[in-house]
Amino acid sequence: MSRVSSQFVTGAPAFSVVADVAIVKGETPAGDRTWLSLPDGTAHRGVVHVIHDLPHLVVESVFGLPDGLWGTLAAGGFAPAAREVTKRKSHIRLVTDAPLGELGARNWPAHKVAKAAVNAVLNRWGDGPDTPEGVRARLRGYGPDAAELAGQLDDDTIRLAAACVRRLYREWAALPAGGTLRLTWPLHDSWLRLVSPALPWAPVGGLDGCASARRRLPARSSR
Repeated sequence: MSRVSSQFVTGAPAFSVVADVAIVKGETPAGDRTWLSLPDGTAHRGVVHVIHDLPHLVVESVFGLPDGLWGTLAAGGFAPAAREVTKRKSHIRLVTDAPLGELGARNWPAHKVAKAAVNAVLNRWGDGPDTPEGVRARLRGYGPDAAELAGQLDDDTIRLAAACVRRLYREWAALPAGGTLRLTWPLHDSWLRLVSPALPWAPVGGLDGCASARRRLPARSSR
């Protein structure tokens, strides 16, 4: 890990942010680069497929999932993929394109729950209605751990996650090549307050953002 002096995000108190995230947009998706900067001044590159993994950043933050993709990346997990992606002509795009490594393997059950939550919110395959109850029903279909999470999510929390995903997709689409999207892991309340959980439900493709705060859920770890 290299030592850096950058301060990507200044609005969040140090205790509330595990890592600052800087995603530099390439000319093509293969050229995107993601860096995580830690409070101790070190930084490391993360293997992130942006369109696939930005929803993970939102859903894991809003649903309180500390050991999913982004929590594991921030803790230095998926090290084999991180090493491979720095090689010339590397074809690594997802953390699963290389061996998981010790931490990645240990957190994999939690990662699967996080992935189930993302799939339930996005509903890319049109599986049931795009409503909070539809999200819970899809989530319950992924097994007992996902069903346990579904039982802890109220309508406003689910609406907030969907609205935040839409906002983040808009911000990424508007960013020019060479620009940097600056975020935190987990997403800070100051960012989440810009999106209202009071909005009537709409699918991720049609939500707009406005102002309010998220509901905090207790953190869960893998079992």
